[in-house]
Amino acid sequence: MNIQPLLARRTEGLRPSPIRKLNPLMRIPGMISLGGGYPNAETFALTSMEVVFKSGRKLQIRDKSMDLACQYGPTDAHADLKPHIIQWHSAKDGVELKGDQIQVLNGAQEGLHTMAYLFLDEGDSVALSEPAYPGAMAAFRAFTQRFLPVPLDAQGMITTELERLLAKRKAAGESLPKFIYEVPNGNNPAGVSLSLERRSHLLQLASKYNLLILEDDPYQLVQLEDRNLLPTIQSLDTEERVLRLDSFSKIFAPGLRLGYASGQADIIRYFQLYKQGSNLHTSAMDQALLAGFLASHSHEEFRALVRENCKIYRRNRDAVLAAAKRVLPPDIRYNIPQAGMFLWFELPERFDTDRMMELDGVELGIILLPGSAFSTTGGLKNHMRASFSMILPEQAEEGMMRFFRMIERERKRTGGEGL
Repeated sequence: MNIQPLLARRTEGLRPSPIRKLNPLMRIPGMISLGGGYPNAETFALTSMEVVFKSGRKLQIRDKSMDLACQYGPTDAHADLKPHIIQWHSAKDGVELKGDQIQVLNGAQEGLHTMAYLFLDEGDSVALSEPAYPGAMAAFRAFTQRFLPVPLDAQGMITTELERLLAKRKAAGESLPKFIYEVPNGNNPAGVSLSLERRSHLLQLASKYNLLILEDDPYQLVQLEDRNLLPTIQSLDTEERVLRLDSFSKIFAPGLRLGYASGQADIIRYFQLYKQGSNLHTSAMDQALLAGFLASHSHEEFRALVRENCKIYRRNRDAVLAAAKRVLPPDIRYNIPQAGMFLWFELPERFDTDRMMELDGVELGIILLPGSAFSTTGGLKNHMRASFSMILPEQAEEGMMRFFRMIERERKRTGGEGL
């Protein structure tokens, strides 16, 4: 796919950093460098580090490895980490990436902002499922205020509705969105996953209308049922239309801020040009920690650790669902998520969840996130998101009781009768 017609005008000014180009040359044995203004390793405050993983295995970073972890590094990826990511991606998704198809990020969130910077001019639009992840909307809104929201159901984005909207726009001579943004597993906040049929349909629409797809998949491995993973949208793509974002935040450690973008080499090259002007590279120390973990743990061991952690989320989900079934009124609807960390509550239409949180949240001692935070237009006022990731099972009953009291207060404010 030729991405040039889709790039934002601001990308015309992106140029490779002459200093960044020196980095791989400096690692050539015998090279004498008078070029890069890199601090001398003898001045670094750290000399060694030992990290103990859950498995009991230890990682020691010292000597030359510590120098590299403390020093400026390549823009794309730490040299020790890149081959591990290539192998991890292949084992996980069945997609064989080349070295120029990967960009390590400061969490997948950086990828959302970078994609928006590269492709969105003022007046451009993005197609996305609604309710939508607020972090994505914030990244996109830095460059455009236009969205093409598509409703979703238990099978994820309703792609037939997307098809109708795209056809309508084209027939009217209106501009099409620059790309389609989709969270295919454990949608935040709705908790639903895109069906295999709709993943294929999404790619068909992207091909028909010459669109890119931004596949943001932080909850891919946060599965709450024992089932096989669906193929990623990227793995089904035959035209290099998918730019995929993977994150280690939900499965390794969010504080390290580690994720990566993968896809067409031309898009990744622009990701690197932008990163050279924004933050040079993702922390070499953080990348060294992940590389050390992947070097000492097989892919299956890593996946087994994730599956074990998912038991905690499943336990919490089941506790909250059981309490909701016992406590909440019958006119409160909610999904049963099979992936991710969220329950999505639909309340009676006249309810205003922003008002509910403002008036009752602190007093009742209960926090949920109002639905308007997940709407491109400030709608979804009668929806609430609940995260079960951190709750203790023994708190579930009391949490739903407090939510019930909040609901009944709002019912009285709207003139409704108690149930």
